[in-house]
Amino acid sequence: MNIYDIAARCGVSIATVSRVLNNSPRVRPQTRERVLAVMQEENYTPSALARGLGGGSMHMAGILCRDIRDSFQAAAVACLEEYLRQRGMPVLLRCVGSEPQDEQQAMESLLQQGAEVLILIGAACDEQEAACVEAASAHVPIILLGAALSIKGVYGITADERGAVRELTQLLFRRQRRQILFLYDGDTYSCREKLAGYREAYENSHCPPDPQRMVAVEREPEAVNACVKQLLVKRVSFDAVIATEDAIALGAQKALQRIGLTMPVIGFHNSLLARCAIPELTSVDTRVEDLCAAAIDVMEAVLDKKEAPSRTVIPTKLIERDTFRVN
Repeated sequence: MNIYDIAARCGVSIATVSRVLNNSPRVRPQTRERVLAVMQEENYTPSALARGLGGGSMHMAGILCRDIRDSFQAAAVACLEEYLRQRGMPVLLRCVGSEPQDEQQAMESLLQQGAEVLILIGAACDEQEAACVEAASAHVPIILLGAALSIKGVYGITADERGAVRELTQLLFRRQRRQILFLYDGDTYSCREKLAGYREAYENSHCPPDPQRMVAVEREPEAVNACVKQLLVKRVSFDAVIATEDAIALGAQKALQRIGLTMPVIGFHNSLLARCAIPELTSVDTRVEDLCAAAIDVMEAVLDKKEAPSRTVIPTKLIERDTFRVN
Protein backbone atom coordinates (compact mmCIF):
# COMPACT_ATOMS: atom_id res chain seq x y z
CA MET A 1 0.00 0.00 0.00
CA ASN A 2 1.38 3.42 -1.00
CA ILE A 3 0.23 7.02 -1.20
CA TYR A 4 -1.25 6.44 -4.68
CA ASP A 5 -3.34 3.51 -3.41
CA ILE A 6 -4.52 5.52 -0.41
CA ALA A 7 -5.61 8.36 -2.70
CA ALA A 8 -7.43 5.95 -5.00
CA ARG A 9 -9.22 4.25 -2.09
CA CYS A 10 -10.38 7.59 -0.71
CA GLY A 11 -11.27 9.14 -4.06
CA VAL A 12 -8.94 12.11 -3.51
CA SER A 13 -5.73 13.40 -5.04
CA ILE A 14 -2.24 12.47 -3.89
CA ALA A 15 -1.79 16.08 -2.81
CA THR A 16 -4.79 15.76 -0.48
CA VAL A 17 -3.34 12.64 1.16
CA SER A 18 -0.04 14.47 1.57
CA ARG A 19 -1.79 17.41 3.23
CA VAL A 20 -3.44 15.02 5.68
CA LEU A 21 0.00 13.62 6.51
CA ASN A 22 1.28 17.15 7.13
CA ASN A 23 -1.77 18.24 9.17
CA SER A 24 -2.53 20.95 6.64
CA PRO A 25 -5.61 23.09 7.44
CA ARG A 26 -6.53 22.98 3.74
CA VAL A 27 -8.34 19.63 4.13
CA ARG A 28 -12.00 19.32 5.08
CA PRO A 29 -12.58 17.44 8.37
CA GLN A 30 -14.68 14.76 6.66
CA THR A 31 -11.98 14.13 4.07
CA ARG A 32 -9.26 14.04 6.73
CA GLU A 33 -11.20 11.45 8.75
CA ARG A 34 -11.78 9.30 5.66
CA VAL A 35 -8.11 9.34 4.70
CA LEU A 36 -6.90 8.61 8.23
CA ALA A 37 -9.39 5.75 8.54
CA VAL A 38 -8.08 4.09 5.37
CA MET A 39 -4.48 4.60 6.51
CA GLN A 40 -5.25 2.93 9.83
CA GLU A 41 -7.15 0.11 8.15
CA GLU A 42 -4.25 -0.58 5.77
CA ASN A 43 -1.56 -0.02 8.44
CA TYR A 44 -0.01 2.54 6.11
CA THR A 45 3.36 4.01 7.11
CA PRO A 46 4.16 7.14 5.07
CA SER A 47 7.63 7.76 3.71
CA ALA A 48 9.53 10.98 4.33
CA LEU A 49 8.98 11.82 0.68
CA ALA A 50 5.22 11.38 1.01
CA ARG A 51 5.21 13.70 4.02
CA GLY A 52 7.10 16.34 2.08
CA LEU A 53 4.63 16.39 -0.76
CA GLY A 54 1.57 18.62 -0.63
CA GLY A 55 2.78 20.41 2.48
CA GLY A 56 3.00 23.73 0.69
CA SER A 57 6.80 23.73 0.55
CA MET A 58 7.49 21.23 -2.21
CA HIS A 59 5.87 19.72 -5.26
CA MET A 60 7.30 16.99 -7.43
CA ALA A 61 7.02 16.68 -11.22
CA GLY A 62 7.17 13.50 -13.23
CA ILE A 63 8.47 13.70 -16.81
CA LEU A 64 7.79 10.93 -19.32
CA CYS A 65 9.81 10.94 -22.53
CA ARG A 66 9.12 8.51 -25.37
CA ASP A 67 12.62 8.62 -26.89
CA ILE A 68 15.48 10.49 -25.22
CA ARG A 69 17.57 9.96 -28.38
CA ASP A 70 15.22 12.27 -30.26
CA SER A 71 16.79 15.74 -30.50
CA PHE A 72 13.56 17.61 -29.71
CA GLN A 73 12.65 15.40 -26.77
CA ALA A 74 16.17 15.51 -25.35
CA ALA A 75 16.19 19.31 -25.60
CA ALA A 76 12.76 19.47 -23.95
CA VAL A 77 13.88 17.26 -21.04
CA ALA A 78 16.96 19.42 -20.47
CA CYS A 79 14.95 22.64 -20.65
CA LEU A 80 12.16 21.44 -18.35
CA GLU A 81 14.66 20.10 -15.82
CA GLU A 82 16.43 23.47 -15.78
CA TYR A 83 13.21 25.44 -15.30
CA LEU A 84 12.04 23.10 -12.53
CA ARG A 85 15.42 23.12 -10.80
CA GLN A 86 15.34 26.92 -10.74
CA ARG A 87 12.07 26.63 -8.84
CA GLY A 88 13.48 24.08 -6.40
CA MET A 89 11.10 21.41 -7.67
CA PRO A 90 12.29 17.78 -7.65
CA VAL A 91 11.94 15.86 -10.93
CA LEU A 92 11.41 12.19 -11.68
CA LEU A 93 12.23 11.11 -15.26
CA ARG A 94 11.09 8.01 -17.14
CA CYS A 95 11.97 7.10 -20.74
CA VAL A 96 9.09 4.89 -21.80
CA GLY A 97 9.41 4.03 -25.48
CA SER A 98 6.33 3.63 -27.66
CA GLU A 99 4.58 0.67 -26.03
CA PRO A 100 1.33 1.73 -24.25
CA GLN A 101 1.80 -0.77 -21.41
CA ASP A 102 5.27 0.60 -20.66
CA GLU A 103 3.93 4.14 -20.56
CA GLN A 104 1.08 3.13 -18.27
CA GLN A 105 3.47 1.40 -15.89
CA ALA A 106 5.73 4.45 -15.90
CA MET A 107 2.79 6.74 -15.07
CA GLU A 108 1.76 4.48 -12.20
CA SER A 109 5.33 4.38 -10.92
CA LEU A 110 5.65 8.17 -10.96
CA LEU A 111 2.33 8.57 -9.17
CA GLN A 112 3.36 6.02 -6.56
CA GLN A 113 6.55 7.97 -5.96
CA GLY A 114 4.56 11.11 -5.32
CA ALA A 115 4.54 13.09 -8.58
CA GLU A 116 1.87 15.78 -8.32
CA VAL A 117 1.96 16.65 -12.02
CA LEU A 118 2.99 14.61 -15.06
CA ILE A 119 4.59 16.10 -18.18
CA LEU A 120 4.51 13.87 -21.26
CA ILE A 121 6.87 14.64 -24.14
CA GLY A 122 6.23 13.40 -27.67
CA ALA A 123 2.93 11.69 -26.97
CA ALA A 124 1.20 9.71 -29.71
CA CYS A 125 -2.29 10.54 -28.37
CA ASP A 126 -3.78 7.47 -30.00
CA GLU A 127 -6.73 5.65 -28.48
CA GLN A 128 -4.66 3.53 -26.09
CA GLU A 129 -2.52 6.38 -24.87
CA ALA A 130 -5.54 8.65 -24.47
CA ALA A 131 -7.08 6.05 -22.14
CA CYS A 132 -3.88 5.94 -20.03
CA VAL A 133 -3.72 9.72 -19.87
CA GLU A 134 -7.37 10.03 -18.91
CA ALA A 135 -6.96 7.50 -16.10
CA ALA A 136 -3.91 9.32 -14.70
CA SER A 137 -5.60 12.72 -15.03
CA ALA A 138 -8.16 11.63 -12.44
CA HIS A 139 -5.32 11.85 -9.88
CA VAL A 140 -2.94 14.58 -11.05
CA PRO A 141 -2.82 17.24 -13.80
CA ILE A 142 -1.26 16.05 -17.07
CA ILE A 143 0.68 18.38 -19.37
CA LEU A 144 1.33 17.20 -22.92
CA LEU A 145 4.35 18.81 -24.55
CA GLY A 146 3.95 18.57 -28.31
CA ALA A 147 0.47 17.07 -28.23
CA ALA A 148 -3.11 17.78 -27.15
CA LEU A 149 -6.18 15.87 -25.96
CA SER A 150 -9.66 17.08 -25.08
CA ILE A 151 -9.72 15.58 -21.58
CA LYS A 152 -10.43 17.36 -18.32
CA GLY A 153 -7.25 17.93 -16.37
CA VAL A 154 -5.05 17.53 -19.45
CA TYR A 155 -3.23 20.57 -20.85
CA GLY A 156 -1.71 20.59 -24.33
CA ILE A 157 1.32 22.71 -25.24
CA THR A 158 2.07 22.54 -28.96
CA ALA A 159 3.88 24.35 -31.71
CA ASP A 160 1.74 25.26 -34.71
CA GLU A 161 3.23 22.44 -36.77
CA ARG A 162 0.18 22.02 -38.98
CA GLY A 163 0.25 25.68 -39.94
CA ALA A 164 4.03 25.56 -40.40
CA VAL A 165 3.91 22.71 -42.92
CA ARG A 166 0.93 24.22 -44.72
CA GLU A 167 2.67 27.58 -45.14
CA LEU A 168 5.99 25.94 -46.04
CA THR A 169 4.34 23.81 -48.72
CA GLN A 170 2.57 26.85 -50.14
CA LEU A 171 5.88 28.73 -50.16
CA LEU A 172 7.44 25.92 -52.16
CA PHE A 173 4.49 26.08 -54.57
CA ARG A 174 5.24 29.75 -55.15
CA ARG A 175 8.82 28.77 -55.93
CA GLN A 176 7.54 26.41 -58.60
CA ARG A 177 8.05 23.26 -56.55
CA ARG A 178 4.87 21.23 -56.95
CA GLN A 179 6.02 17.64 -56.40
CA ILE A 180 7.01 17.75 -52.74
CA LEU A 181 8.09 14.57 -51.00
CA PHE A 182 6.87 14.37 -47.39
CA LEU A 183 8.84 12.01 -45.12
CA TYR A 184 7.56 11.21 -41.63
CA ASP A 185 8.68 8.77 -38.96
CA GLY A 186 5.69 7.59 -36.98
CA ASP A 187 2.07 7.88 -35.91
CA THR A 188 2.54 10.53 -33.25
CA TYR A 189 0.34 13.56 -32.67
CA SER A 190 3.10 15.75 -34.06
CA CYS A 191 3.46 13.70 -37.25
CA ARG A 192 -0.29 13.68 -37.81
CA GLU A 193 -0.45 17.45 -37.45
CA LYS A 194 2.40 17.98 -39.92
CA LEU A 195 0.89 15.56 -42.41
CA ALA A 196 -2.46 17.34 -42.10
CA GLY A 197 -0.78 20.65 -42.94
CA TYR A 198 0.83 19.11 -46.02
CA ARG A 199 -2.52 17.76 -47.22
CA GLU A 200 -4.27 21.07 -46.55
CA ALA A 201 -1.78 22.97 -48.70
CA TYR A 202 -2.45 20.69 -51.65
CA GLU A 203 -6.20 20.72 -51.12
CA ASN A 204 -6.22 24.52 -50.91
CA SER A 205 -4.48 24.61 -54.27
CA HIS A 206 -7.21 22.32 -55.70
CA CYS A 207 -4.69 19.56 -56.33
CA PRO A 208 -4.87 16.43 -54.17
CA PRO A 209 -1.51 15.20 -52.83
CA ASP A 210 0.03 12.11 -54.39
CA PRO A 211 0.01 9.25 -51.82
CA GLN A 212 3.32 8.03 -53.29
CA ARG A 213 4.96 11.21 -52.00
CA MET A 214 3.76 10.76 -48.41
CA VAL A 215 6.15 8.16 -47.03
CA ALA A 216 6.72 6.78 -43.54
CA VAL A 217 10.38 6.03 -42.87
CA GLU A 218 12.66 5.24 -39.94
CA ARG A 219 14.95 8.13 -39.05
CA GLU A 220 18.22 6.18 -39.38
CA PRO A 221 20.31 7.46 -42.33
CA GLU A 222 20.48 4.03 -43.96
CA ALA A 223 16.70 3.66 -43.89
CA VAL A 224 16.15 7.14 -45.35
CA ASN A 225 18.78 6.51 -48.02
CA ALA A 226 17.12 3.24 -49.01
CA CYS A 227 13.70 4.94 -49.08
CA VAL A 228 14.85 7.74 -51.39
CA LYS A 229 16.59 5.28 -53.72
CA GLN A 230 13.50 3.07 -53.87
CA LEU A 231 11.30 6.03 -54.79
CA LEU A 232 13.64 6.98 -57.63
CA VAL A 233 13.77 3.39 -58.87
CA LYS A 234 9.97 3.39 -58.92
CA ARG A 235 10.15 6.65 -60.90
CA VAL A 236 8.32 8.63 -58.22
CA SER A 237 9.41 12.14 -59.13
CA PHE A 238 9.82 14.94 -56.57
CA ASP A 239 11.42 18.37 -56.59
CA ALA A 240 11.57 19.21 -52.86
CA VAL A 241 11.61 17.34 -49.55
CA ILE A 242 9.88 18.14 -46.26
CA ALA A 243 10.73 15.87 -43.33
CA THR A 244 9.17 15.75 -39.87
CA GLU A 245 12.61 15.63 -38.20
CA ASP A 246 16.00 17.14 -38.98
CA ALA A 247 17.58 13.67 -38.85
CA ILE A 248 15.26 12.44 -41.61
CA ALA A 249 15.86 15.54 -43.71
CA LEU A 250 19.62 15.04 -43.41
CA GLY A 251 19.27 11.42 -44.44
CA ALA A 252 17.35 12.52 -47.54
CA GLN A 253 19.89 15.26 -48.28
CA LYS A 254 22.75 12.79 -48.07
CA ALA A 255 20.96 10.33 -50.36
CA LEU A 256 20.37 13.05 -52.95
CA GLN A 257 23.99 14.19 -52.75
CA ARG A 258 25.19 10.67 -53.48
CA ILE A 259 23.35 10.62 -56.78
CA GLY A 260 24.10 14.23 -57.69
CA LEU A 261 20.63 15.73 -57.20
CA THR A 262 19.96 19.11 -55.57
CA MET A 263 16.61 20.42 -54.40
CA PRO A 264 15.12 22.19 -51.37
CA VAL A 265 15.26 20.00 -48.25
CA ILE A 266 13.61 21.13 -45.02
CA GLY A 267 13.57 19.51 -41.60
CA PHE A 268 11.95 20.23 -38.24
CA HIS A 269 13.06 21.46 -34.80
CA ASN A 270 16.14 23.47 -35.85
CA SER A 271 18.41 21.08 -33.99
CA LEU A 272 22.18 21.12 -33.75
CA LEU A 273 22.18 18.64 -36.63
CA ALA A 274 20.71 21.28 -38.93
CA ARG A 275 23.36 23.82 -38.03
CA CYS A 276 26.24 21.37 -38.35
CA ALA A 277 25.19 19.88 -41.69
CA ILE A 278 27.03 20.62 -44.93
CA PRO A 279 25.29 22.33 -46.58
CA GLU A 280 23.44 23.73 -43.57
CA LEU A 281 19.90 22.46 -43.33
CA THR A 282 16.82 24.66 -43.52
CA SER A 283 14.57 23.78 -40.60
CA VAL A 284 11.35 24.82 -38.89
CA ASP A 285 12.13 26.09 -35.40
CA THR A 286 9.44 24.76 -33.04
CA ARG A 287 10.87 26.91 -30.21
CA VAL A 288 11.37 24.24 -27.60
CA GLU A 289 12.36 26.73 -24.89
CA ASP A 290 9.13 28.68 -25.37
CA LEU A 291 7.11 25.45 -25.33
CA CYS A 292 8.76 24.41 -22.06
CA ALA A 293 8.26 27.85 -20.52
CA ALA A 294 4.56 27.69 -21.42
CA ALA A 295 4.35 24.21 -19.88
CA ILE A 296 5.88 25.48 -16.63
CA ASP A 297 3.47 28.45 -16.56
CA VAL A 298 0.50 26.10 -16.95
CA MET A 299 1.89 23.73 -14.33
CA GLU A 300 2.33 26.50 -11.77
CA ALA A 301 -1.17 27.85 -12.41
CA VAL A 302 -2.75 24.41 -12.04
CA LEU A 303 -0.84 23.55 -8.85
CA ASP A 304 -1.88 26.92 -7.42
CA LYS A 305 -5.52 26.08 -8.24
CA LYS A 306 -5.73 28.87 -10.79
CA GLU A 307 -7.28 28.88 -14.26
CA ALA A 308 -5.05 27.58 -17.04
CA PRO A 309 -5.71 27.19 -20.78
CA SER A 310 -6.38 23.62 -21.89
CA ARG A 311 -4.48 24.29 -25.12
CA THR A 312 -1.53 26.59 -25.78
CA VAL A 313 -0.19 26.97 -29.32
CA ILE A 314 3.24 28.51 -29.97
CA PRO A 315 4.01 29.92 -33.45
CA THR A 316 6.93 28.44 -35.35
CA LYS A 317 9.67 30.09 -37.41
CA LEU A 318 11.28 28.92 -40.64
CA ILE A 319 15.07 29.16 -40.46
CA GLU A 320 16.26 29.40 -44.04
CA ARG A 321 19.74 28.04 -44.70
CA ASP A 322 21.66 26.59 -47.63
CA THR A 323 19.20 23.83 -48.48
CA PHE A 324 16.44 26.35 -49.18
CA ARG A 325 18.52 28.48 -51.51
CA VAL A 326 18.64 25.95 -54.33
CA ASN A 327 17.82 27.29 -57.78
